[in-house]
Amino acid sequence: MKYDKSMIDVAEECLKEATSSLLFKDLYDEVALILEMTDEEKDAHIGHFYTDLTLDGRFIPLNADNYWDLRSRHIFDKAHFDTKSATKQDEVEEEQAQDSIDKKENLEYDAAMKGEVATSGEEGDDSSLSGEDEDSPNLV
Repeated sequence: MKYDKSMIDVAEECLKEATSSLLFKDLYDEVALILEMTDEEKDAHIGHFYTDLTLDGRFIPLNADNYWDLRSRHIFDKAHFDTKSATKQDEVEEEQAQDSIDKKENLEYDAAMKGEVATSGEEGDDSSLSGEDEDSPNLV
């Protein structure tokens, strides 16, 4: 392998010459050809190349088909990924779990205010309330 340039710098040159996005495999094959990599070297360096491509701000993945391009060719909205959307489902599930806990606590509080005891036959079953606590008359 020729070491006069890094794989990532060669990839930038390849994409500039291509004038459009390239499939990762095609980009890596072209980089390997320019750097005169053997098959063993290609196999050994593909992970490193993918990591460098992912971390380098000059490049952007375009879609699930693993096409890559230069970030400078794309407007901000297409090049920027909102990381909050990735955790949105987790937040919804946490809110639903908290709502369930709040509902149970409210039922227990309401029952206590009426002198009743909230009981649950099964975990998560908040619907059954017993009558007055048998010790209630002794407390007055």
